Amino acid sequence: MRIIAGSAKGKKIKALKSRSVRPLTDYAREALFNILTPRIAEARFLDLFAGSGAVGIEAVSRGAREAVFVEKNPKCVALIRSNLAECGFKDRARVYTLSVSHALNVFAQSGEKFDIIFNGAPYGSPEFLLSLEKIGRDGLLEKGGLLIAEHHFKFEIDVAYPCLKKTRDQRYGDTVLSFFEVTNENSGLSGQF
Repeated sequence: MRIIAGSAKGKKIKALKSRSVRPLTDYAREALFNILTPRIAEARFLDLFAGSGAVGIEAVSRGAREAVFVEKNPKCVALIRSNLAECGFKDRARVYTLSVSHALNVFAQSGEKFDIIFNGAPYGSPEFLLSLEKIGRDGLLEKGGLLIAEHHFKFEIDVAYPCLKKTRDQRYGDTVLSFFEVTNENSGLSGQF
């Protein structure tokens, strides 16, 4: 994998070779950042279930002010740190070796908010829907911000989450990216395979 565009364009990114780690394809990552281009400059970017860190590093390469990475696998965390060093972004990143649930609690308690949140949970993870609910309920997304949830095309996010409204779905092969924006309405959670 390589960084597709920006100040680190062409830099190689290492990823863990494991069935549990499924990096977003270069094609889907490029399409995602084509959508995010108007929002990325100076954004605070949160990369959940970060894996190799490719999505957050791509955000910094394209002008995000800061990327925050959450990944509980220590081997993946070591790779994220190595990838950040390779790209020269250690000073514009924070890496948390925590479960997403625990990290979201930490951010909520400290009052942190993000302009863009990418949720790349492993397909079928029970934390996926819970994390979407928590992001909305705890107000972790800035007003005018964007949450992107990556999931398998057979998984329907059928939905309304507290303070979040789904605005679009984009499919890339087996992967769907669902986009959410902040709303003031408080509604229930639903979702099914």
